[in-house]
Amino acid sequence: MRINKIRLENIRSYTSKDIDFPEGTVLLSGDIGSGKSTVLLAAEFALFGLDKGGGSSLLRNGKNFGSVELDFELDEKRIMIKRTLKRTDKSVKQDPGYIIVNGIKEDGTATELKAKILDFLNYPKDYLTRSRGLLYKYTVYTPQEEMKRILIESKEDRLHVLRKVFDTDKYKRVQENCTIFLRYLRTETRIYEDRLKDKNKKMAEKNEKEKALVDIEKELEKAKRELNEIKIKGSEVKSMLLKQEEEMSKLNALRNKSSLIEKDYEHALRDKKRNEDRLNLLKQRIEDIKEEDFESLKKDLQGKVDIIINEIGDVEKKLRDTLKNISAYHTRGNNAVEIKNKIKNLEECPTCYQPVKHEYKERIFKEQDETILKVEAEIKKLNSIEKEYNELLSGNKEQIERLRKELSKIDTKKVRYENFLIMKKEIGEIENQLSGIEKNISKTLSEMEGTKKEVGLFAGLEEEYKKIKGEFENFSREEREIEIRKSGIDEKINFTNEMINNIDVEIKNLEQVEIKLQKLKEIETWLDKHFINLMGIIEKNIMNKLHSEFEDLFKKWFDIIIGNENLKVWLDDEFTPVISQEGFEMDYIDLSGGEKTAVALAYRLSLNQVLNNLVGEVKTRDLLILDEPTDGFSSEQLDRVRLVLDELDMRQIIIVSHEDKIESFVDNVLRFRKINGVSEVS
Repeated sequence: MRINKIRLENIRSYTSKDIDFPEGTVLLSGDIGSGKSTVLLAAEFALFGLDKGGGSSLLRNGKNFGSVELDFELDEKRIMIKRTLKRTDKSVKQDPGYIIVNGIKEDGTATELKAKILDFLNYPKDYLTRSRGLLYKYTVYTPQEEMKRILIESKEDRLHVLRKVFDTDKYKRVQENCTIFLRYLRTETRIYEDRLKDKNKKMAEKNEKEKALVDIEKELEKAKRELNEIKIKGSEVKSMLLKQEEEMSKLNALRNKSSLIEKDYEHALRDKKRNEDRLNLLKQRIEDIKEEDFESLKKDLQGKVDIIINEIGDVEKKLRDTLKNISAYHTRGNNAVEIKNKIKNLEECPTCYQPVKHEYKERIFKEQDETILKVEAEIKKLNSIEKEYNELLSGNKEQIERLRKELSKIDTKKVRYENFLIMKKEIGEIENQLSGIEKNISKTLSEMEGTKKEVGLFAGLEEEYKKIKGEFENFSREEREIEIRKSGIDEKINFTNEMINNIDVEIKNLEQVEIKLQKLKEIETWLDKHFINLMGIIEKNIMNKLHSEFEDLFKKWFDIIIGNENLKVWLDDEFTPVISQEGFEMDYIDLSGGEKTAVALAYRLSLNQVLNNLVGEVKTRDLLILDEPTDGFSSEQLDRVRLVLDELDMRQIIIVSHEDKIESFVDNVLRFRKINGVSEVS
C-alpha cells in the first residue's frame, strides 16, 4: 500500500488543504501543534471511520461539516475513499461517503466502506465489528507515547492488549462459551437421568413375560458365548498390544533424546561461531595499541608547564612594575601641564603681590616643557617594554595550552591502553571458552552416534505394532457387532408377547433417551476433558511461538537502535521487556529518555513484523508510520535511525519528527506550520 494524497476540509487546524505524499521515506517536520499528527489521524479515519464518540476531536471548531479524502495505491489499483462528518445538536456523526476504485465510484455507509477497506487490505473479517483499525494500529501507525504506555502498564493489562492484537483472546472466549454450554448440558443430563429411573423396573416386568420364549433365549445364550469368546481373544491381543506400546514408548523416548542432543549440538555450534566472531573483533581492535611510559611522559610535560608558569609569574611582576612607572610619569607630565596653565595668566604673585615678570614665566615654561619631553620619552620607552612583556605572556600562554593538549592526548592513550589490557584478558577467556566448546561438540557428536545405534535396535517395531493394533481393532469391532446383535435379540423378546406391547414401547422410548443421554455425556466429557484444555494448549502454543519470534525481532531492532554492547534486552513470559546492563537488570522506568524511546521503538517495530507475519498476506506490509520515534535520542542514536530505515526496506515510511538531523537521510520532507490558527504545508 502507498498513500498518494490526502485532502482535508475543516479537520482540526485545517480549513482546506491537499497534501501529496511521495514514495520512499517521508519526514513530516514542524513545531508541536503545527498539524502533523492530524494528517495521520485523518488518514486512519478515512480508512476505518470513527471510534465511538471520536468525531468531535476531528471536526474543526465552529464548523458544521468536514471531510477527508484519501488517495492510495494497492495491488495496481488506484483507490480514493471519502468520509464526511456532520455536527448535530448533541455530537458529531459520520455521514455516508463513497469509494472510487480505478475510476468506478460506489456509495456506502460508514460500515460498508469499512468492510470494503478491510477486504482490500486483506484484514480478517471479524475486524469489521472490532475497534477501529486495530490491526492497522499495531502494524502501520502507533504513536510512540502509546507504545511507551503499553510498556509501563501491568503485565495483566499488557497481555490483555496483546491477546486482542494477536487475536488469541478468541480461545478464551471459546472456553467461556463452552463452560456456559456445559452447564446447559448438565441440566439436560439430570433431566434424562430422572426419566431413566423406571427403566430397570420396566425391564424386570418385561423379563417375567419372556420365560416362554425359549428359542429366543437360546439364541441369546449363543450370542453371549460368542461374545465371551471374542472377549477372551481380544484380551490376549490387548495384552500383546500393551507390550508393544511399552516398546514404542521406549522408541519414542530415544527419538526425543536424539532430538535434544541434536539441538545441543546446534547450540554449541552457534556458541562457537559467536565466540569466534567476538575473538576476531577484539584482535582487530588491539592491533595498533602499544605500551608507553605514560607517567614519565606526563611528568616531563608537566615540568615544562611549571617552568613556563614560573616565567609567566616573573613577567607579570615586571609588567606590573612597568605599568606603575608609566602611571607615575603620566602624573609628572600632568603636573607640568598644570603648572604651565597656572603661570600662563598669572600677573602678580599671590604671596608677595609683586608683579610676575615675563622672563620668569618663560623660565618656568622652559623648565616644564623639558620635564614634559623627558616624561613623554620615558613613557614611550616604557610602552615599548609593556608591549614586549604582553607578547611574551601571550606566547607563554599559547605554549602552556599546547602542552596541556599533549597531556590530554597522553591521558587518552593511557585509557586506550587500559582498555587494551581488558580486551586482551577477554581474548584469553574467549579462547578458553572455545576450547571447552570444542570438547562439548566432540562429546555431543559421540552421543548422537550412540543414540542412532540404539534407535536402530528397534527396527521393524512400528510395523509389528500396527499389525497387532489392527488385530485388536478387528476384535473390538466384532465385539461391538455381537453386542448389537445381542441387543437385537432383546428387542425381539419384547415383541413376542402382546401383553408387553405397551411396556416395549416405553422401553424403546427409554432406550432413545439413554442414547441421547450417552451422547450428551460424551459431548460433556469431550468438552470438559479435552476441548477446553485443547483451547488452552492451542493458545499457549501460539503465544509461545509469537513470544519467540517477537523476542528475536525485539533484540535485533534494539541492537540496531541503541548500538551499545553493554545493554542487552529480552522478553519475559508476559512479553515485558527486560533490560540488562553489564549483567545487572534494570527497570524500564529507570532508563534515560533516549533509552526508553529505543525500547519502545524496538518493541513497536517487532510487533509490526510479528503481526504482519501472523495475519498473512495483509496489504499494508509496505507502509509504516512513525510518530515522534526519536524523542530523547542522542546524535549517535539519530544516525542509527538511518540503519533502521535501510533494514526496514519498505515502499513508503512516513515519519513525524521535529529532529532536524533526520532530514539528512530521508527521501522527502514536508514542512508544517500554523498561521493564525490554520495549518499550512510546504
